Amino acid sequence: MASLEERFNQFNTNLALANIRMKKLNASFDDEKLDVPPDTQQVYIDKESYYQILADNFVRVFQEYTLRIANKNNKDDVFVLIETTFLMDFQTGGPIDDEIFELFSQSTVLIDSWPYFREIVQNALIRMGLAPVIIPPIQFTPPAEQPQQ
Repeated sequence: MASLEERFNQFNTNLALANIRMKKLNASFDDEKLDVPPDTQQVYIDKESYYQILADNFVRVFQEYTLRIANKNNKDDVFVLIETTFLMDFQTGGPIDDEIFELFSQSTVLIDSWPYFREIVQNALIRMGLAPVIIPPIQFTPPAEQPQQ
């Protein structure tokens, strides 16, 4: 059986993002908490992804992001909530399984979807009449190369 590295390399052969679109967007804020001092607020971002095999060498990825601006001492005391889900269709060079998806979701999927998430957050905050927040570039650790044996 091929190693995970070999299977991942095969999967990435001729990889192409065929489509990216937003499936869901939910944005809300609590009017009564908007005058909370900025030094008591913190931005929390959660992300989750899963996949669906559409056909041989064709995968749909669902990337969910949740941004909360909340009390820095209590993540559940939320002032602003933005939730979005992106659908991304990829043509791949090989089959996918959970191990390959774990690597793929922590690298390519984030690289492709994070800029869209940042843009949605900025636009949503401005449209709600709120000050934008700085969302940094995505931090990820690309798959490490395995030493040759």
